[in-house]
Amino acid sequence: MPVIRFENVHKAYYLDRGRGSLRDAIPAAARRLLGRRNGREERVLWALKGVSFTVEKGETLGIVGPNGAGKTTILKLLSRVTRPTSGEIEVQGRVSALIELGAGFHPDLTGRENIYLNAAILGLSRREVEERIESIIDFAELWDFIDVPVKRYSSGMYVRLGFAVAAHVDPDVLLVDEVLAVGDYMFKDKCIRRINEFRDAGKSMIIVSHNKEQIQKLCDRAILLHRGQIVYAGDTGEVLERYYTEFAGQDLRQGPNGRHRREQGDRPIEITKVVLLDGEGEPRNAFVTAEPMTLQIHFRAHERIESPVFYARVRNERGTLHGTTTARFDLNRTFEAGEEGVAVVHYESLNLLTGHYTINVGIKRDHFSPFTFDRIDDAVSFSVGARFDQGGALVYLPHRWTFQEPEQAIPNAQHVTHPT
Repeated sequence: MPVIRFENVHKAYYLDRGRGSLRDAIPAAARRLLGRRNGREERVLWALKGVSFTVEKGETLGIVGPNGAGKTTILKLLSRVTRPTSGEIEVQGRVSALIELGAGFHPDLTGRENIYLNAAILGLSRREVEERIESIIDFAELWDFIDVPVKRYSSGMYVRLGFAVAAHVDPDVLLVDEVLAVGDYMFKDKCIRRINEFRDAGKSMIIVSHNKEQIQKLCDRAILLHRGQIVYAGDTGEVLERYYTEFAGQDLRQGPNGRHRREQGDRPIEITKVVLLDGEGEPRNAFVTAEPMTLQIHFRAHERIESPVFYARVRNERGTLHGTTTARFDLNRTFEAGEEGVAVVHYESLNLLTGHYTINVGIKRDHFSPFTFDRIDDAVSFSVGARFDQGGALVYLPHRWTFQEPEQAIPNAQHVTHPT
């Protein structure tokens, strides 16, 4: 009997419904009865449409697909964070979900107190937590900070504690969603070893990741999701090959978060695909600090366009971290109607630290003009993991440390005085 059974599962999100305040409840109920909102049909996003699969005991299933395909929705349904709109879901045994690590932490409680709280949410009794708490703290490497409120933790410390708690639940089914894309290099390696221990112990796992190497190494088979449906299932290598040749880097203009926006109207030139590559020229969406990265913007001209300007802006939740345009490099070229091409940005060293990032891309008439032929916000997303603790910093500046004698440090040091 399968440990996991997903049978013809549909999941809808109603985009016009609020979060449930009493003030909103009555008019929202009336709109649902009428099936309309302010004279318009209620907008519905189908995150999953008829998805079916099974996972056997001891099997590891990989799920891949573009952003917005429905991968995380499947994990949230399995972990009972949300319910299906229709279809049947069966899970045998205890489930531990490595999704949004630390989401259940209370900022004002200490790390130790949050271990008890989070472990209880995941189904452990107080006695079970007491038996494992030293191992949890050891795994997280947080003995010096375990009695400090977690609001004072760095993002890396937060992730370490969240993974450590979830990894000690001793589940029958482990759900993993991109958590290995964050954290420093050594801790990431420890997490992978822990996942391999689960696998060797005969646990069942579902792993969602954009990291081709991790999926290939950890999964027995895989499924490819696209727009809420399974488009291919089978051997892990074959699924990855199809994903990276047909789907990786495609812009999802109707993504669930509504962030993939384009200019409206006729487009003399349009973006057809956006792809991220690693230093070997392979599609990838997970990197390590200081690695090279290449961005490809595929496009097609529908009429003659003289010297269009392409731009790319790397962003996180704080705003734009880096922006560049072809105008900065004097790349002036005319494209004829029907001509296709690829604008390429070569990032020689990805000097970003642990986190998740997106890239906005577009094509403008010229560098200073507000007129945009085409644009895609959040065209691709990627994650970065650092090999070291960044202490809450945003970027990495290549550098080195040395020691010097005082007389070597400042020319004419004998004439320098401290300011008063």
